[in-house]
Amino acid sequence: MSEQARIDGLKFAREGRRLQGEIAVAELPRLEDIVFERSGVVSFALAGSTIRQGKPVLDVAVEATIALVCQRCLGRMDYKLRRTSRLVLNEGSQALPDVGDEDPNTESIPAEEISDVSDLVEQEVLLGLPIAPMHAEGMCEATPAPFRDEPPSPFAVLDKLKRT
Repeated sequence: MSEQARIDGLKFAREGRRLQGEIAVAELPRLEDIVFERSGVVSFALAGSTIRQGKPVLDVAVEATIALVCQRCLGRMDYKLRRTSRLVLNEGSQALPDVGDEDPNTESIPAEEISDVSDLVEQEVLLGLPIAPMHAEGMCEATPAPFRDEPPSPFAVLDKLKRT
């Protein structure tokens, strides 16, 4: 998706539009410092609709295999990402609901924040990645180096004297 895709979030949701595609990981600049290498693609699907009292919503799904850096061995770790979100779009000056009043399966956001598709996809990818990715125990590429024999401490002689 080399061209910059833009949508009008409210119109997209109210008309029940759908959009799907792929974006190269290399085109998502905020992932640059997180990934092991900038290869692969992120598949996405957007679906607009309305819910109770005509509130516009946007369902977002992203799927990818992202090459991350294992924080245990610093090697490559392929992470399978699958994330879905429901965004309730709030119009203009409409106040966002209190967190306690909000459905835990949705997120309310200002509608004007939804326009750049690649930015929306990138945000969903970032939210779906682990904070400190690590291979499963025993699966790391690097194994800890065995302790090397260290020369005896010069104080070892004193320790022997103390025991006698």
